[in-house]
Amino acid sequence: MSIDHKRQGRSARRKGRAGEQELARLLREHLGVEISRNLKQSRDGGHDLTGLDGVAIEVKRQTRLKLPAWWRQTLEQAEQTGRVPVLAYRQDRQPWRFVVALRDLMDGCQAQPNALEMTATLPLEAFCLWMRERM
Repeated sequence: MSIDHKRQGRSARRKGRAGEQELARLLREHLGVEISRNLKQSRDGGHDLTGLDGVAIEVKRQTRLKLPAWWRQTLEQAEQTGRVPVLAYRQDRQPWRFVVALRDLMDGCQAQPNALEMTATLPLEAFCLWMRERM
């Protein structure tokens, strides 16, 4: 492995960690609950943030969007823990966005075929409103 490739990997991990910390702080401020990074995620697998009961949040802080791949990862990690999948992402100089399955947002969508593939993208304020309703 080249030195440049190692540096890029470290840089991506640092950016990911900073994104998780940033989002945890924002959610603490908006929801008034203790949210923190899941420090066991790399060893045990699983979602990135802890503190929201019943929700598995996967955090992505990247320049280029890879939403289908990220959503698949989010679904896999939520399934491991039996929680509701939530993908939180932010591109450079953009606000945070949250992808949630419609089946988890609205009554009546649970029985739809491919219910997990039908999603809605929410801004931070709408996500926090939904979370407050769930709490």
